[in-house]
Amino acid sequence: MNPADIQTLLTKWNPHFLDVNKGLWQHTTPRSWYLSQIEKTINMRHVVVLTGVRRSGKSVLLHQLMNSLIVSGVSATNVVYINLEDILIEKYLVEEGKQRDSFVVGAELLENLYQTYRATYNPQGKVYLLLDEIQGITAFNHVLNTWYESQENVKVFVSGSHRSIEESETATLLTGRTIQFVINPLNFFEYLGVRGVESHAGSTIEEVWRSNASQASVFLFHLHNYLIEGGFPEIVLAKEEDEKRRIAQGYYRNFLVRDIISPRQIRNARDIEVLGLRLLADFTKTHTYRKLGLPLKLAPETVKTYLEYFYDSYLFSESSFFSYSTKETQDVQKPKKIYTVDNGLRNFNVLRFSPDLGRNAENVVFNELKNTHAGVFYWQDTHEVDFVVMDEETSLYNCSYTDEFAQREELGLVEGMKAFKKEKAVLLTRNTYKEKQVDGKIIQHIPLWAWLLAQGYVGFEAK
Repeated sequence: MNPADIQTLLTKWNPHFLDVNKGLWQHTTPRSWYLSQIEKTINMRHVVVLTGVRRSGKSVLLHQLMNSLIVSGVSATNVVYINLEDILIEKYLVEEGKQRDSFVVGAELLENLYQTYRATYNPQGKVYLLLDEIQGITAFNHVLNTWYESQENVKVFVSGSHRSIEESETATLLTGRTIQFVINPLNFFEYLGVRGVESHAGSTIEEVWRSNASQASVFLFHLHNYLIEGGFPEIVLAKEEDEKRRIAQGYYRNFLVRDIISPRQIRNARDIEVLGLRLLADFTKTHTYRKLGLPLKLAPETVKTYLEYFYDSYLFSESSFFSYSTKETQDVQKPKKIYTVDNGLRNFNVLRFSPDLGRNAENVVFNELKNTHAGVFYWQDTHEVDFVVMDEETSLYNCSYTDEFAQREELGLVEGMKAFKKEKAVLLTRNTYKEKQVDGKIIQHIPLWAWLLAQGYVGFEAK
């Protein structure tokens, strides 16, 4: 890339070089907890990797980190940011990639960007380099490793919307030299903050419920909205439902094209688009590869491959049947429960004839558990347990977003407690809080709003 284009990029993406009041962080949605955790890594040599689904707030966090560094006393010209999906860069990579090895092209691009920046601005002291959407540069691990090994006085932060930035063949070059943060759409705790809703802290779920029960109607109102529109910041901040729908539909197409279809050069793009829409429509249900493939006449192996593409892009996640037999848990014939990264992405992309609050609630609970626990599964005998959470101890949850729940919800938990030799389990409700003894076992009924708040106060803040 010629020096003039590089200078254009540096000027475009770093308005704070001339005026810090025009920094990219202006008017962005605060992500205070994530930012506080990232700030703890500033004095460490490690490369910091922000990953997660597109539009979840990775770029915003990099922008806010720039401001934090400058406020702490770092010279504005020592904090440099580049979005590697800029049209100038993408055009260069495509055109040069036709003539030369794309790996070499990407490596040269990163090196030229950095060296041109140093030659132009002559920064004194440590440089903080923030490289956004780096997954399109296949050589980035090699370049960052070279800088790391050469003791270059630069602290690097990168973001990417694909698991390959941590799991690619070249990622092993940086093994032990990275710190990773998975950035998710707003959880309910953050969503309330964006809406300006205050809540009272507590060190236990009971304390959180008791200190906030008088405001239950407020939390139920906002939870209803959150279950429908999800937590993508841009969608949350949009004023009209039609606007939210247009944004969500644009997201879905953009996610598919940029993270799945284009990088993998998929020819039958329509198949993967329709499969994704079916998964959105039928989220939280159990699926087999064979049944998913029938409408599109896709072989089970093809479906399995497409699902892996979706998982790698953070669009969907799966919950497997739990068994103490590893072979049974990993059995490809066992149905998988498939969840989506965000309710709004689902609700504004599929035709809905009802609010579907029960399934939306289950999807929110899965994402909350997945983001805070090592393993989340489902289990079934005569009745089902929605979530078997495996950490130091096994926990069982069912989710029924109502206060007049079916008896099967309790019976499933009782069966699960007997099978897993547990004395307590949790039934997440709409607004019922109590303990109930069933067949010698204790079922804790907890309002979903209170449980989600507690994840913020007890879990989210303490992660």
